[in-house]
Amino acid sequence: MAKKIPAPDKEILKRAKNLFGTDNVLVWDGVNNKWRIKKDDKVTKNDVRYKDWEQGQQEEKEGTATRGDIGVPAYYDRPGRKEGDLTNAIEKNNIQITVDPEDGTATVKSNDKQVWIYLDSASKDYEVSDDYDKVKKAVLLDLKTAGTLNQLFDELYAKKQISKATYESKNTAANDFNARLVGILNEYSKTIVEGNEGSGGSYQPPSLIDYAKGLFVGLGGEKQPLARREFQDISKVELNAFIDQIYIETIGRRPTEEQRVAKLKELNKIVKEGILTTQKKVGGEIQTRTTGGFDQQEQQLKLQKRLKTENPLEYERRQGFDFMGQLQKILSGGM
Repeated sequence: MAKKIPAPDKEILKRAKNLFGTDNVLVWDGVNNKWRIKKDDKVTKNDVRYKDWEQGQQEEKEGTATRGDIGVPAYYDRPGRKEGDLTNAIEKNNIQITVDPEDGTATVKSNDKQVWIYLDSASKDYEVSDDYDKVKKAVLLDLKTAGTLNQLFDELYAKKQISKATYESKNTAANDFNARLVGILNEYSKTIVEGNEGSGGSYQPPSLIDYAKGLFVGLGGEKQPLARREFQDISKVELNAFIDQIYIETIGRRPTEEQRVAKLKELNKIVKEGILTTQKKVGGEIQTRTTGGFDQQEQQLKLQKRLKTENPLEYERRQGFDFMGQLQKILSGGM
């Protein structure tokens, strides 16, 4: 016989009520065996909506039916995201803390790519991704539904980490806000990885708000500098022109629409990630390290190398065309 679905805890129920009127709904996830908030169009046959569960509870109480387990799939006990699952995800994706031998900077990485980890404060669902925007979205949704986003702005402004303009506008797209948030997430992700080592998944990190409060003051009251992320103002038009130019110069033709879209997506991701600058006190000095950003020469060489490998005949034909052009100039006395 299927088990009854337990009642949702007060915290996630409160969050669900704050989302009334949106396209988010509270459901019992029958695969992962927990209450969670989902987009209405993402609800599956394995989920039980809270309103249906509530109706089942009422009918059972009245003796008109026994529907406390309404909608529970036959595979209710199928293992899903339970205790220890985040630990499994960390191991499966080879997530570990990597220390740079040059400056001692510690970064959470998965197969040489930096990743961020965020654990939702109410549902305990997690987001693990190398896409900062994706993790940021999960953070903001959690803070907004919990009603604590303003607290983060208060904390950042009180410690002089964001400008007055950013604080008053509560602008989550502002450069200084994102620079501080990515710095917090860097440290938060390291804490999660360290906490899950040998814990069997029982480790539960503090809320992002509580965690952030301890980041801005170091030993002896010194302010601990967080990472700074700057963004380059490069338009889609400029990136498209750059791609076309390299294709023409290397293989003598423009890219197909599919090739342009794929390359544009790749370059746009680099631009969106911005330039990350970190500082670390080593000995008696502050060491600064800058990574990322769109480097035109670097991307040009990478694309040229790839095109040469993928299109050898077109590359040789283009080089031959250039050679004949130079030879003609020499013979005509133009050089």
